Amino acid sequence: MIVDRLGRRFKNLRVSLTAACNFACSYCVPDGKRLMKAQHELPATDLLKAVTLLQQAAGIDKIRITGGEPLVTPKFDEFLLGVMQLPLNDVSLTTNGQLLPKKHDVIVESGIKRINVSLDTLDNTRFKNICRGGDLDVVLGGIERILDAGIAVKINMVPLRSQNADEIVTMLDYCMERGIELRFIELMRMGHLLNGQGFQQDFLSMESLLDAIGEKYEFARTDAPYDSTAVRFEIPNKGIFGIIANESEPFCRSCTRLRLSSDGDLYGCLSSSRKQSMSDLLDLPTHLALPKLQKMLLGALADKKLAFQGEVTVMKFIGG
Repeated sequence: MIVDRLGRRFKNLRVSLTAACNFACSYCVPDGKRLMKAQHELPATDLLKAVTLLQQAAGIDKIRITGGEPLVTPKFDEFLLGVMQLPLNDVSLTTNGQLLPKKHDVIVESGIKRINVSLDTLDNTRFKNICRGGDLDVVLGGIERILDAGIAVKINMVPLRSQNADEIVTMLDYCMERGIELRFIELMRMGHLLNGQGFQQDFLSMESLLDAIGEKYEFARTDAPYDSTAVRFEIPNKGIFGIIANESEPFCRSCTRLRLSSDGDLYGCLSSSRKQSMSDLLDLPTHLALPKLQKMLLGALADKKLAFQGEVTVMKFIGG
């Protein structure tokens, strides 16, 4: 087992199927420029082999399929169905929801138990301004169909002071009415927000979020898994919500996450742009690939920070 001095190891793998995205969210990319796929993206078969090697080398037991936007790539179906056949404790999916109606059948067929949908507003005009693409009604309809299929849904909302701060409780009500756990994600100092004024102008802290919710509901902090990214709260007889408090209460000291990009690069930490390429290992016999991979993993683990610092890397490129 590969472990650092804080007892951190890699258990959770986020696999970016593609760097491409059909949205251009204001907090993710500047100037409304949609992200395109990477130049040398791996096919589904290679990504599945990479996952298998990481299971053997590091003991990975949880996978989150992400992007970019994973539903835009033609390899989504093959990868989803393939990864669901691997001996994993948990497989989940993060999507912006725009293609949920189109991919509904394969998602249900795969047997996946839960998905996360990124949704920052319930207002059509704001949706266009924040996402700079897509259609809100299509996303909401896709969520309802997934719920009807018996798949658990979590919604990820990035609260922005200038855009959707007045929808914090509105979104919470929407989610609790449907048995959805809402995750508020504090704005992250990534990409164009690392050194710009936009971060300070739009950032809302966990304290601010709890103050807004406290005006309507009483809540109490509740348990979360040791390596959870979210601080979780319960509203009695209503539901549970979480806050991924990257700035207010960083989870770095218990982080078990590893990221695999669509072109085969491993990233050990969001606050480090250093990467380790797996691509050359995929043609090797397993007994030769594993020792090389374990050395890479030692390097990736050493990249982990003690607190979130941000990075110039656009998170969508590395499976954010």
